[in-house]
Amino acid sequence: MIKRLFFALPGPRPVQIVLAAAILTVALVALMFVYDWMGNNLLDSGGTIS
Repeated sequence: MIKRLFFALPGPRPVQIVLAAAILTVALVALMFVYDWMGNNLLDSGGTIS
């Protein structure tokens, strides 16, 4: 599946590599922000029980 997505990117091979790296970077940064939001808003903060 990932191989098909990579070959579906436009342009010659060097352009495909740069596009794939950029897409992967954006996806990882977005995932980091989602995990950070979940940790701050949905999960236990680890504080004391009152």
